[in-house]
Amino acid sequence: MAGRNAKPITLQLAQGNPNRLTKAEIERRKKTEVKLGDNKLKCPEFIKKDIPAMMKWKEIVKIYKDIDFVSSGDTGLLARYCMTFSEYLSLLDQKRKIDSFEINYERLQDHFDAELLEGLDSFFRFDPMMKLDSAVNKKMDMLIKMEDRLFLNPLAKVKNVPKKEPVKEDPLARKGFGNV
Repeated sequence: MAGRNAKPITLQLAQGNPNRLTKAEIERRKKTEVKLGDNKLKCPEFIKKDIPAMMKWKEIVKIYKDIDFVSSGDTGLLARYCMTFSEYLSLLDQKRKIDSFEINYERLQDHFDAELLEGLDSFFRFDPMMKLDSAVNKKMDMLIKMEDRLFLNPLAKVKNVPKKEPVKEDPLARKGFGNV
């Protein structure tokens, strides 16, 4: 397959129809794009209770206000994305707190060997950091996959367009008998 993937028709029209599609092509593409539900997105209650998730919800609804990508059928996925984003921010905050946590080992130097104290410091600092890094990476991966499904990144927006219908050619037109 050569060339670029086509853009969704609403995105193309929002950009001023740079490919000069005809009205018939625009209507055909509007009919073939799948849409479930209406355009009104109702925020779930569990999102309203989580401040970062609610802020993300408002941001996404503002993005989709003028473009007809998301419908009420996508509310569940939008809510999961917002909650995952909130959990991601929470993990980053926990990571920052652990990173700034200082243990005063000077009081214990008289009672324990320095090597043991270094091992304790490593255990209390690096093991939780490794687990948090793993959790952060998993959340980030989940967010990227959801962004693809919700068309929140440019590459995903390009993949949701149907192929053009093949043009039916009249076999007699090549011989000079077109429309007879």
